[in-house]
Amino acid sequence: MTKKLSLIIIGLGLLWQGAFAQDYAFRVLASKGQNMVKKGNSDWQVLKTGAKLNAGEEVKLAANGYLGLVHSSGKTMELKEPSVYNIAKLSSDLGTGTQSIASKYADFVMSKMSPQQIEENRKKYASVTGAAERGTEDASITIFMPQSVSILNKKATIRWEPYRDDAVYVVNLKNLFEEKIMVVETTDPFYTIDFNNEQIKNAIVENLIIVNVSLKDDESIASKNAAIELMTGDDAKTYDVELKNLESNIGEKSSINDLILAEFYEENGLFLDALTSYEDAIKLSPDVEYFQEAYNEFLIRNGLKKPETAQE
Repeated sequence: MTKKLSLIIIGLGLLWQGAFAQDYAFRVLASKGQNMVKKGNSDWQVLKTGAKLNAGEEVKLAANGYLGLVHSSGKTMELKEPSVYNIAKLSSDLGTGTQSIASKYADFVMSKMSPQQIEENRKKYASVTGAAERGTEDASITIFMPQSVSILNKKATIRWEPYRDDAVYVVNLKNLFEEKIMVVETTDPFYTIDFNNEQIKNAIVENLIIVNVSLKDDESIASKNAAIELMTGDDAKTYDVELKNLESNIGEKSSINDLILAEFYEENGLFLDALTSYEDAIKLSPDVEYFQEAYNEFLIRNGLKKPETAQE
């Protein structure tokens, strides 16, 4: 994405923020369990993802439940302890502030996870080759990423379709000249590449890594080569201002914040950074299905995974 186009997107985002005043205290971005909401003197009702919460209302978090909330200011909050929470107090605890860019990305997440949008994605991609056109699907092992991609962060998680339950995978990292950098074995269907690793730093050429995944006991069962380029200099600076602004607004690391960051990366075409943020969100809250569902929808709408192979 060019610097000019990125600035246009940032400008449109600022206009979006000014054009729409939020009419709620919180939105429910993610939920797990039979959580409830009470409005005034009414009875308790089931609380759904995407619901708006206002001062004067209360929410009841179920045992082993989870709520990921986004305040109208863009600040986020996770509720994990079973209890009754007063919305006005939760809002007060966060403090006051103007609407931030995080609100925009949180709303993008909710719109993409609406039942209508999910159904549209299923119909759109069910009959196309998907990742076979864009990425690395037409191989024995499918890596869920484009065949060439630029990344902003120095750590990137790649994931592939498991070949069989007892498989041992070999992850091969090479430089631009096809010279070996690292060979790693793993039983997991994913691996995190760290550009800060000394072996990588000493062998990398032009900030580019070529990655390939194969079975240990049969190297003919393998993925296509995929190229990952670490962005530096002016290319990275294109995103720095908005990203730092977003990170300062959402606060400390959490599943809900990783989901918002994933949306930022996707909107800016940084697909592997987005994928890594989804992976981080799931690691922090592995029992909250919403994050896995959001991850699957991301893969589908970007042609990296067919609907029928997505985990439901």
